[in-house]
Amino acid sequence: MNQQISFLIEIQNIDMDLLKYEEAAKEILKDIKETEDAINIKEERREELKEELLDLSKKIDMEELNIKSYDGRIAKMKDTQKLIQTNKEYNAMQKSIKDNESLKKKSEDDMLLYLTNKDELNNKISQVQKEVVQLTNSLSEKRDIYKRNKQKFDAAKKDFNSKKDLLVSRVKREYYTVYETIKRNKKLPAITSVTQSGACTGCYRMLPPQQFNELLSETLFMQCPICSRILYVEQNNLEKTEK
Repeated sequence: MNQQISFLIEIQNIDMDLLKYEEAAKEILKDIKETEDAINIKEERREELKEELLDLSKKIDMEELNIKSYDGRIAKMKDTQKLIQTNKEYNAMQKSIKDNESLKKKSEDDMLLYLTNKDELNNKISQVQKEVVQLTNSLSEKRDIYKRNKQKFDAAKKDFNSKKDLLVSRVKREYYTVYETIKRNKKLPAITSVTQSGACTGCYRMLPPQQFNELLSETLFMQCPICSRILYVEQNNLEKTEK
């Protein structure tokens, strides 16, 4: 294999390893961001439930005051009723007592419903709070994982870049420029092999026979006429072709 191509392949292998580290780090960061967003949503929901609970508590307090008020009115009316001497006044007072008892019953029913809703809200708040704690613990673990992986990545990146710099120094500038341009425009791989039948494994288009034969000589720096990737023939394919 052409030595310049061999250097470029090693450079590409390093770039692809670095890319794997970077993609893994991005996935962890994405997961961290999604967990942070989930915590924010849960916390907002918890605050909404707390507001609902506060409003409900105010309604319960109001109904308690109403019930006490009705009890006071009913007690006074019953005391007054004892002093009434005419049937008409007695019946009118009796109606007022029943009306207030009906209003009191409604307040008691409403308060019972509010108390039931209050219990449900407290359960929902407890559940959301539990989920917030779980997500927060998970977030802490994910951040620790990211921190550990980043330390490993930084160390590996330093080693990779040191090896890459040595290889780049051995590659012709114009070849490396072509490699970097393809990598930037098309992403990796920028250099790709050709099959035994003469197809570029980057775009899977067949090379013209003359170009394929020239590539087999391993003396030319050649790019695919379709996808522009740098081409090379793997040694095992070359041996099969020669046979």
